[in-house]
Amino acid sequence: MIQFEDVTKDYDNQTALRNINFFIDKGEMVFFTGPSGSGKTTLLRLIYMAEKPDRGRISIAGWEADSVKESSIPFLRRHIGIVFQDFRLLTHRTIFDNVAIALRIRGMREREIKPKVYDALKTVYLRHKSDSYPLKLSGGEQQRVVIARAIVADPTVILADEPTGNLDPDTAYGIMKAFKTINAKGTTVVIATHNRELFRDTVRRVLHLDTGNLVSEDLG
Repeated sequence: MIQFEDVTKDYDNQTALRNINFFIDKGEMVFFTGPSGSGKTTLLRLIYMAEKPDRGRISIAGWEADSVKESSIPFLRRHIGIVFQDFRLLTHRTIFDNVAIALRIRGMREREIKPKVYDALKTVYLRHKSDSYPLKLSGGEQQRVVIARAIVADPTVILADEPTGNLDPDTAYGIMKAFKTINAKGTTVVIATHNRELFRDTVRRVLHLDTGNLVSEDLG
């Protein structure tokens, strides 16, 4: 599903990632952890091809990073849902519209959009908030809207970059519960986090980064 082979990424003569190797199978939930500056965000950016590696090979669901055309990258990204730490919600649009936009830009008909949006909001326990606006929601609720937007188009992979970074422990628990529900339906979930509590006792693979190196792997 996702494979890195000897991947290195440099910025301005500084190495962000160095000779990274790993494989993530379809349907897995995997955590990348490490301190700030360890390379977690760069790794995610390479997966959704916002960046290209300087050396090495990356394969995402059969797409090869070194050979994919720029014009094809948007089609790849249709298979990837992304959850950012900064919510990037449209504050003047309802929660329904914030989630629906991911389908509308694909040209889906409105009568098909409605049930899919409601299903996504139900998955993150926000079906009752569909007519609300983002600024009326708590930080945890806003993050769950972002997750709903990421999953509404049925992506193969979900990428989450510090999805609970600004949330209290109880709210973070609810976010992880949503990710586990999504993963249980067969979606591959990749989470980058410095918060060890997110993967404690999950019995999921945890890959540890430090100063751009993949230094160890264990189970949470």
